[in-house]
Amino acid sequence: MKNKILLLIFFLFTTVCLSQKYYTNSGVTEFDGSKAAFEPIKAKNESSISIFDIDDGKIAALIKISGFNFRLGLMQEHFNENYLESNIYPTSTFEGYIENFDKISLDNNSQEILIRGTLTIKGESNDILAVGYLKKNNNKIELKSSFSVKLSDYKIKIPRVVFKKIDEEVKINLSYVYEEKN
Repeated sequence: MKNKILLLIFFLFTTVCLSQKYYTNSGVTEFDGSKAAFEPIKAKNESSISIFDIDDGKIAALIKISGFNFRLGLMQEHFNENYLESNIYPTSTFEGYIENFDKISLDNNSQEILIRGTLTIKGESNDILAVGYLKKNNNKIELKSSFSVKLSDYKIKIPRVVFKKIDEEVKINLSYVYEEKN
């Protein structure tokens, strides 16, 4: 796992010189694993790191698991210690690309995109296809996307005691504002 993180960081920062990159270290990643009629199981991470290559549409992201903040401290503790084991798996990563990306078409209008790639959580990697929206605003690029993942795909086990309260399919929302990396 440590080697994979180092490899991703190497990819993120060594290729900056090769093409035009946009970067954020304050991307917002949210998830919602709530079931109706129960207490909300939601968290937000406002320090997601991501790089976007405007030349070919490639995207990479690194999300620190312990950076997710919950409304209740006990939920955050269970999330880190029992479910995602952030002491063993401190980060989640994404490596992918925007399908049929054309940087010439980037403008102030929001355009629908498809993002395809590999999401890794707890050392488990799965392919993801997500709908998103991309918009260039002055020297910044805004990316918004939503998708769902099944907890069992990432070997996240929910104890029987709370199984009825936590949804097996978790909704993830991303809101990243990239700035040009010089």
